[in-house]
Amino acid sequence: MAEFSRDLLGLEQRIVMVTGAGRGFGRSIARSYARNGATVITVDPDVEMATAVASEVEQLGATAIPIRGDMSVVLDVVSTFEKIEELFGMLDGIVHVTSAESRTPFVELLESEWYDLLNADVKSSLYVLQQGLRYLSGGGFVTLVLPPLQRDQPHVAAIRGAVAGLIEGATRIFPTNVRVNGVVPSRDPVSEEYDRSLVRVAVALGSMVSEGVRGQLLEVLLPEPPHQPEIYDLLRELP
Repeated sequence: MAEFSRDLLGLEQRIVMVTGAGRGFGRSIARSYARNGATVITVDPDVEMATAVASEVEQLGATAIPIRGDMSVVLDVVSTFEKIEELFGMLDGIVHVTSAESRTPFVELLESEWYDLLNADVKSSLYVLQQGLRYLSGGGFVTLVLPPLQRDQPHVAAIRGAVAGLIEGATRIFPTNVRVNGVVPSRDPVSEEYDRSLVRVAVALGSMVSEGVRGQLLEVLLPEPPHQPEIYDLLRELP
């Protein structure tokens, strides 16, 4: 995807909440919104990681507020949105990065892990969309980043399908000036350098470039990093 100018994106002084901002796709997306002039609310279950990313955002010249919040816990979700309302009185957009990870073969999946996946991705997406409907009624966007296609086990595909269904359903009931879309990366996050294509799509969906685009699920093919498995695993674990 081609680069857009900051003026064309229209993100200056916009207030954008990014969940799962402490690492991976969430961290890269938060930093990119900051580079394009948005005020970024970095939300993560780990307050230290949320704070670290907020500091990076401020070093880029943008305003950032870190909030500790687990989006699979309804009280955390409500509290997060209430804090944002108290601080800013408004919210222009939300990027919710789902966080389920499962490399368990389908036939070996335990009930406990299945429920963990549902909580991490489906419940969190449901709660974010519910609150988004309340706080974005004046216009804005919600972009959900779904589990990667790389994880092709049936249970992960089922999670993707459920979140995609939430996007479709929310699009039907959200006001027409609220854009709800999803992004499906081809693989897990590696680094900001190699994840740039997905980040560009996530930023474009929150900008004026995507005005009128609703209910879309976009697959993003990401380049594979150099074939060095040990380095690949290390990069994936970095915040």
